[in-house]
Amino acid sequence: MADGARRTIVQSYWLDLGVDSELQIQVKKLLFDNAYLSKVIDDKKAWFTQMEVHDLIYHQLFFTANSLGQQPTTSQFFQPLTPQTLALVATAIHCALSEYATAKKVTVMFSQNEYRGKFCPSTLID
Repeated sequence: MADGARRTIVQSYWLDLGVDSELQIQVKKLLFDNAYLSKVIDDKKAWFTQMEVHDLIYHQLFFTANSLGQQPTTSQFFQPLTPQTLALVATAIHCALSEYATAKKVTVMFSQNEYRGKFCPSTLID
């Protein structure tokens, strides 16, 4: 999931890799209050409304017949999407964006130690 997020965030969020200061501002805005996951609609935060999140879920879990969401032995974990799966997606995107936080790409480990408690499913579904 993290590799998929790494491949898609630059294009999906239109990150400007050519200008360090602009890239740092873009990433900071996306990471602030998890803006990459939500929009404010009628003064309420609507989670998982960004199309980039939907695209990542589709391409990582459902795009091919071999994807986890299509397999008979694993599809029950992804159909319907569970809060845990959404937390995993949120964490993968956060990890990929964090790699550009200083405007110089630095690999951030997508690990339990690094992200434990970052996204609790109950806090994402309000």
